[in-house]
Amino acid sequence: MLVRIALDVHGGDTGVATNLAAALDASLTSDIELVLVGHELQIAAELRRLDVPIDRFKIVHAEETIGMAESASRSVRRKSDNSISVSLDLMNRGEVSAVVSAGHSGALVAASLMILGRIPGVSRPALGTRIPAKGTTAFVLDIGAFTDPRPEVMLQHAYLGVAYVEAILGIRRPTVALLSNGEEPGKGDVLTRSARELFDASDLHFVGYVEGHEMLTKPPHVTVTDGFTGNVALKIAEGTASYVSRIMRDELTASIRTRLFAAMLRPTFRAMRRQIDFDGIGGAPLLGVNGVVIAAHGRSSPRALVSAIETANSAARSELPARLRDTLPQGPRSEAGADEPAALHS
Repeated sequence: MLVRIALDVHGGDTGVATNLAAALDASLTSDIELVLVGHELQIAAELRRLDVPIDRFKIVHAEETIGMAESASRSVRRKSDNSISVSLDLMNRGEVSAVVSAGHSGALVAASLMILGRIPGVSRPALGTRIPAKGTTAFVLDIGAFTDPRPEVMLQHAYLGVAYVEAILGIRRPTVALLSNGEEPGKGDVLTRSARELFDASDLHFVGYVEGHEMLTKPPHVTVTDGFTGNVALKIAEGTASYVSRIMRDELTASIRTRLFAAMLRPTFRAMRRQIDFDGIGGAPLLGVNGVVIAAHGRSSPRALVSAIETANSAARSELPARLRDTLPQGPRSEAGADEPAALHS
């Protein structure tokens, strides 16, 4: 089965050039077809610069873009012909099976809610991501869709995370924990302690609290937190991994002796780099909307965008929205409405 995926080519800090580089790499995969969404003249100019035939991809024109500093909901409403909304419209009409964007994540969340809507039982969707953890699979949500959920919304997010890990990562009955400042039941703020009461009473495989220092070493399969805390934790982890890699590179190239030593251990260092590689994670699925939407980091490299496209492909083939609908307990929705997305995952 050929999966058609819409790529927002204006997403990310470097826009068209990086997205088209990723599209060319991803198009080598025989089971996907990419639809490039953006300003047709800019896309055509970049394809000519790369000496790529314009008919290599289907191009859908979008006249407008949403800048990273713009208000999410207001920009989506005001700029109806923006590349994010046009991509989501294609999915809503059944012309593509998934959308990938490294653009304004708050706008992506807002437009997804407006165009695709929530699946039944979801008050607020969540952005989730895998993180590189030693010897296991670790998935964290929310990492920035909404900053101030209520405890029952965090419980919904736990079920969404479990369904994703089961469907996409192949783990049966995954463990679930709440991110907190200690393992003891009395730890955490009011939100975390209130959420714990709901988690304890649920049928989740709940294992209690997980502390930040355990997220990369002995994490549960699914870690649940609010969007503000999750985004901060993720960026600290990304920054630490980048800093460690840079220190290693600088120190190992400081002299002839260290360069010779580094050459001898190159396979070991490559293996270490793979273990802390965030570019290979595959983007952040927006869980809880009626469609497959993958948010990539605003600073994504072409390789990171290819990983996001691969994640979209897997989620579409697994019929992820249907899996989420089947897993989530049905009950009254709270907080449904026009809350402004946090727009943190950028």
